[in-house]
Amino acid sequence: MAKKVIVIGSGPGGYPAALRLKELGAEVAIVESWDFGGTCLNRGCIPSKAFLDTGHRVHAFEGLRGLLKENSGVNFSPDMLDWEKVKARRADVILKLRTSLEKLFQAKKIEVIRGKAAFSAQHEVTITFPDGRTEKRAFDAAILAAGTRPSFPPPFRDFHAELTDSDRIFDLPALPKSLLIVGGGVIGLEFACFFNAIGVKVEVLELLPDILNGEDPQVTRAVRSSFEKRGVKFHLGKKTVSLDVTPALKTVELEDGTKLQAAEILVGAGRAADLTGMGLETLSLGWDRRGVKVNDRMQTLVPEVYAVGDVNGISLLAHSASRQGEIAADNILGADRAFDDSIVPKCVYAWPEVGSVGLNKAQAEAKGLAVKTARAFHLGIGRAVAAGETEGFAQLVFSADDETVLGAQIVGGPATELIHVLALAVKLKLKRKDLKELIYAHPTMAEAIHEALHK
Repeated sequence: MAKKVIVIGSGPGGYPAALRLKELGAEVAIVESWDFGGTCLNRGCIPSKAFLDTGHRVHAFEGLRGLLKENSGVNFSPDMLDWEKVKARRADVILKLRTSLEKLFQAKKIEVIRGKAAFSAQHEVTITFPDGRTEKRAFDAAILAAGTRPSFPPPFRDFHAELTDSDRIFDLPALPKSLLIVGGGVIGLEFACFFNAIGVKVEVLELLPDILNGEDPQVTRAVRSSFEKRGVKFHLGKKTVSLDVTPALKTVELEDGTKLQAAEILVGAGRAADLTGMGLETLSLGWDRRGVKVNDRMQTLVPEVYAVGDVNGISLLAHSASRQGEIAADNILGADRAFDDSIVPKCVYAWPEVGSVGLNKAQAEAKGLAVKTARAFHLGIGRAVAAGETEGFAQLVFSADDETVLGAQIVGGPATELIHVLALAVKLKLKRKDLKELIYAHPTMAEAIHEALHK
């Protein structure tokens, strides 16, 4: 008899899990209380990339100005953009992808339940439908993939309704003249890049001493320098003590007395779990703002209940969620797979792009490893010079004894694409000499890796 599995949440953790379960012969149903595809498709990864693509087109046009004939009559400025059309393009992208995903589930004959699920017994969930009806469903195993919500630290949490966040920024009724972004992580930097490109005055406020917490200092320095050249102002290592909100202006006061003012404030200080109402207490399963604890097999303390994606707090990335969902599905059907966080690419899709994988120098040394690094700058790469995209570098981290690749960081160019080559090197424990055996096409940005290997 096929195992009955309930998947709660249809985001990048839930829907790959359901597809894999169906492939393996399970009787699977997926429950979604909101739009199919979850945060990533509807409010996160995809809409933000649609925005960034618009910004990049503006940025590219700025680079074209120097090639235009004098008095050519071409006159473009960011204030010529139609904010409603920018938002409509984003909505169209989402609709196309969501429709495609829904059709895939129809073709695979996977049951999609529109409602809110809560655990009501050890092997049972109660589903509440939009019209108020309820239905109980028994299961042999369940996968919790409920995602997270934007986190509002104090004092910003007291003004949640008056401020915006990474979920609601896409629906601003009008483009603000100025924007203060709270948080210098990936979310904050991507929105800073976009809004700066389309003519908004942008400032970034970060409590920690640097942006992109945990990244290599060479990476953060290069990104910060690029943003500052384009007019983005950073306030690092600054704590907010008070906030004043009026319809026209929002004012933040820092602990040193500095006051920052903006038409809008976007709180991009990370995400937190909110599993209220999901019946976890019925299973005696605890949770906090980081989510539900799991082992590397994605099992919670209740062996038949798994948790994947943001809701387990291991790696708040869509591609991590997808791999975890597949691992949970396989393990439910008898496999013994573990999630390996060391090979997860970490990406920033602003410009310059950032891609990193494995350990950086500081992280390796913190583990007691003796390491050496090699770096090649894009200034010396033919393709980069020809394209006028010379910001950044490729950097590799090797063990000092046998030159095994422990990690890599790429800034600039198609960093988020190229990093996969080095993720494979980390996964397979390749050595410097192994990567040297590759033939790197000329002229390509990948030659930065080749150059770094020969440093």
